[in-house]
Amino acid sequence: MLPNPKKLLCVEPSSTQQAIVGGMVAQHGLEFVACGGEADALLLLEEQYSLMVVANELADGDSFQLIEAVRLSLETAMLPIAFVTGNEDRSLAKIAMRAGATEVFLRKDLRALNEFIGGYGSARENLAFSGRVLLVEDSDSHAEYVVHLCQVLGLDVDVCKNVKAASARYRPEKYQLVIIDVVLNDIQSGITLVRSIRQNHLNRQPILVMSGYDDLPRRLLALKSGADDFISKPFSPEEFVWRLHKVLRSYAGLDQMRGTPLAGQIVPIMEGQDFMSHLSPREREIAEKILEGLTDKEIARQLAISFWTVRSHIEQIFGKTGALNRRDLMARFIGK
Repeated sequence: MLPNPKKLLCVEPSSTQQAIVGGMVAQHGLEFVACGGEADALLLLEEQYSLMVVANELADGDSFQLIEAVRLSLETAMLPIAFVTGNEDRSLAKIAMRAGATEVFLRKDLRALNEFIGGYGSARENLAFSGRVLLVEDSDSHAEYVVHLCQVLGLDVDVCKNVKAASARYRPEKYQLVIIDVVLNDIQSGITLVRSIRQNHLNRQPILVMSGYDDLPRRLLALKSGADDFISKPFSPEEFVWRLHKVLRSYAGLDQMRGTPLAGQIVPIMEGQDFMSHLSPREREIAEKILEGLTDKEIARQLAISFWTVRSHIEQIFGKTGALNRRDLMARFIGK
């Protein structure tokens, strides 16, 4: 289930604060839904939303527990969450971030909250994915796990256990996405298949590479060979769904840009341009870490910020630069 770009869920017991957030939501043309506590919010989350605002103190339940529940559900793992508090205690913000909040806002900082709502509510598209995935994975249990996650996004999956079988089955027009494990019970590694697809087929499909070995050389080899993204095993359901959503949305955006440009559409920065000048200081800092080959988790740890905050900034970096993925961002940087 993908997010609905026209609806915001506000979990806030104060009617005054609900009215303030509701006014912001109206400015951005979104539908406003509000409740006061955890139990009602969990019921309302059976519907689709583009983002969520959660107050620190709720009428019932616990705000941190609510945020964790949202992150643990496959259907809402990608939902941006603004945590709002009147308490300036830094430890409270850290707890909210660890629970899975995307950003933390003070009640008095209405402008920042309004920008957050506008950025996520207006920019996100409702892309309902369908089609087939080619999964190359020799572990039956892990293949079953990945198949389930793909089905959450509405994708059917064909599974192959080795490069030979996958090469025989692969057709560019048949698959919307290819997911490849690096280490297979085979002479050939998954990287061989990535290279073969990129060298022998003009039509491009997104390729996500998985590996139980999260080392920098292996990750860079996968990206240089043509993979669009890299995820280390074991991974959480929400991280996997986020990465699939990201690469699929990137290619959907590319297809749109191949046609007639829409009013207000972002024009990608061409290779050789100084794309760093288009980024905020924090975005430049994160972009430099990406170019070093660091994962989202490593970036979050080095900068002492939330994993979800890193993800949010990376989406903004890709949007501003026109890069489809990390590999494309690296190529643009090298081309400077």
